[in-house]
Parts: sequence; structure tokens; C-alpha cells
Amino acid sequence: MREILTTEAGAGQVGNFNLGTSDGDLVFTAGQVPETEDGEVLTDAPIEEQTHQCLRNIEAVLESEGLSMEHVLKVNVYIVDIQHWERFDEAYGEHFEELPARTTVGVTGLWGGVDVEIEAVATAEL
Repeated sequence: MREILTTEAGAGQVGNFNLGTSDGDLVFTAGQVPETEDGEVLTDAPIEEQTHQCLRNIEAVLESEGLSMEHVLKVNVYIVDIQHWERFDEAYGEHFEELPARTTVGVTGLWGGVDVEIEAVATAEL
């Protein structure tokens, strides 16, 4: 059975997608951009701040299901300037006690002119 996930916290939804879906065992988040709860898109913020906001948004989606970052199995990252990888990676690592599998892809552009977008797959079973 598929469940659509929503949250009071985190970024707003722009476009035709859900913030996340779950089959009861796995949770799939939509790609999260650095948008604050107030709807401010952190386009001009440093990559570290954008990364933290993306991950806070993922945390909010997971928390709506009673999960945390420790439940994350896999992360996909899309980053506009791969030269920012080290700074991104340091900020990213602050959100996990045990790092999940990750794919990081350099892209030519992202929604709203942001520098990073992150999506995650988590499990309800640990």
C-alpha cells in the first residue's frame, strides 16, 4: 500500500510531485532543495548552508513517519559545481552518525538556480 507523505515543517511543494512516498517499509523522499520553512530559497547561500537546509528538509519528511537520518539507506545528490564537493561533503557528514550509500552527480542546473538537491531512501526497519 502506497502512502503519500506530507509535513508541516520543511520546504513547500512546487510542482506536481509529493514530498515523499512510503510502502510501509521504505520511504522515498522527493529531491529537496535548500528552501526554508518560510519559503525562502537559499540561492545565494554558500554550498554548506544549502546542503544543511536540504538535509533539514529530508529530516522533516522522515520525522513525519517517525524516522530519523539513521534510517537512511541511500542518498542521491545533484550538485551544480562539483568543485564545491569537499565543502558540500563536510556539511553533509554532519547529519549522519553512520553514512548511507551515496551517489553524487554534477549537473548543469537545478530548480530555482540552487546549487544542490538531495533525495533519500530510508527504511522503517532497522
